[in-house]
Amino acid sequence: MSPTAHRFLKACRREPVDRLPVWLMRQAGRYQASYRAVRQKVSFLELCRSPELIAQVTAAPIDEFGFDAAILFSDILVALPAMGLDLSFEKGEKGKGDGGPKIGNPVRDRAAIDALRVPDPVKDLPYVLDGVKAIRRVLADRVPLIGFVGGPFTVASYAVEGGSQGFTRLKTMLYADPAAAHALFDKLTEAAIVQLQAQVSAGAQAVQIFESWLGELSREDLEEFSFPYLARIAEAMRPLGVPSIIFSTGTSTHLQPLSRLGYDVVGFDWRIPLAEARRQLPGVAVQGNLDSTLLLGPKETLLARAKALLEAAGSEPGYIFNLGHGIQPPTPPENVKALVDLVHGWPVNQERA
Repeated sequence: MSPTAHRFLKACRREPVDRLPVWLMRQAGRYQASYRAVRQKVSFLELCRSPELIAQVTAAPIDEFGFDAAILFSDILVALPAMGLDLSFEKGEKGKGDGGPKIGNPVRDRAAIDALRVPDPVKDLPYVLDGVKAIRRVLADRVPLIGFVGGPFTVASYAVEGGSQGFTRLKTMLYADPAAAHALFDKLTEAAIVQLQAQVSAGAQAVQIFESWLGELSREDLEEFSFPYLARIAEAMRPLGVPSIIFSTGTSTHLQPLSRLGYDVVGFDWRIPLAEARRQLPGVAVQGNLDSTLLLGPKETLLARAKALLEAAGSEPGYIFNLGHGIQPPTPPENVKALVDLVHGWPVNQERA
């Protein structure tokens, strides 16, 4: 298949498709027996640093469920060690689950921010780029590959808090030392840009920015501390010629300003009806937004709610079926397969591509 003919990429460009594309965040993960088998042998970080295993777990959901896009298996914090931070995952060793991250030397003042280095992906993250190349070989262009990074605010929340303990220290920094906060976001923005550029050079055919915790900020704080940096990332992506996706949660009241940041696709969570979201997002493709908990069952409820979502999507080009957040580990694989089959069988009232 020609790379430009992939239905996922066509939907990103708001072009007509032969059937609706579907991929799911965390589609490679603990709900899969194949993934658990790999994790029995290596820790989470060891997996993230093995190009061969990255390719294996990234491609497995394509083989098992028939998704229309693959997403690089990695982590939004994978660059932090190259920036000078001590990253570990306290749990998740040898198949016991992917535990939360821990930063041994969290960023707590301006000196620590100034000490952070912007990584050189070729030198510092070669396993990610080799992983992208290995995935492309394994996929053999059956579906496109999405690269990704964490957004500046989301990555900062881990770097400053020291793990996943909330947002108090980071948000206090915004108000007590805004200059330091801007310096941190500026450095994390540069780190995001160079990683995405390198991933695209290695073969990624689309990119997604995971600003998962953006809903923690008020509109005023978004306008000062987030949107300018996200717009900078979008601007840096435009010359690369690949679609860019911005994803966040808890931002249903901010969709219109998000649509003006320069991304091709806006992904959002289940807290807003899809039809309402589409009205607020003219000129961009949309991605989402089924509640991942529905995948836990019962299957009849899952499929009924998915059908309602598909009805709401309508026939306007530019829709990508996805979740409002990642697949949860207890998800029955048969529910994932039923969902993908439902989306693929949904009639598309568009001119066939």
